[in-house]
Amino acid sequence: MVALSIALLSILVAVWILISAVGCGPVLAMRRVFLSPCSQRETADLLKQVVCAGGIDAQWLMATGFEPAGAFHVERMSGVAGMAVWKLEGERTYICTYLLVNNQVLFDVVTMLESGMLTTGKSKDSQLLPYAPGSYMQSFTATPPVLYRRHQEGLKTLRQFRNLVPLVGSRAFEEDFSEAMAKQSAYISSLKLWPFRIPWWYFVRRSQRHEKTIAQLEKLNS
Repeated sequence: MVALSIALLSILVAVWILISAVGCGPVLAMRRVFLSPCSQRETADLLKQVVCAGGIDAQWLMATGFEPAGAFHVERMSGVAGMAVWKLEGERTYICTYLLVNNQVLFDVVTMLESGMLTTGKSKDSQLLPYAPGSYMQSFTATPPVLYRRHQEGLKTLRQFRNLVPLVGSRAFEEDFSEAMAKQSAYISSLKLWPFRIPWWYFVRRSQRHEKTIAQLEKLNS
């Protein structure tokens, strides 16, 4: 029995170390991720795939006040075939759709704030990695209209309890995206023993934080 327990413990330790090692690469690569614009033909193909996959409704976007902000290749981010972005008129709020290499479509609603950003995502994987202080993340398995409503509720919470409001003005989305990725990577790398915390984040953190509002997450963090 003792030998079996030691063997099982050794396997668990080996798996933990393996996941930690594999997870380090993407975190460090986030510092070098950048967007490059798609050609006109590539943009048309990308938008067609996103719409066909049911990821977004163009009519809903127009009715809500979002306008096309571009289509991009996501350089140095594995698993992503392309990204299409819409921007809310007069505000640095974006709807980002990611076309994965398996043709699955994920989407986020992102608002830039004075101290960082609020992101409302569809995938539980959005909760895998911590965000830098001043940035906030919530995720729900929901349609874009529901996610957007949840996002607005999150902004209301941050305005009420953190006095944070959406930034206005114009700035290239590519700059906001690259800056946010680099800031998150730097923050994660600053945490003590961060590579060995990746398995915990994967197996526990994602599920623990998914389907919770900003208000609920703030209570969880307190």
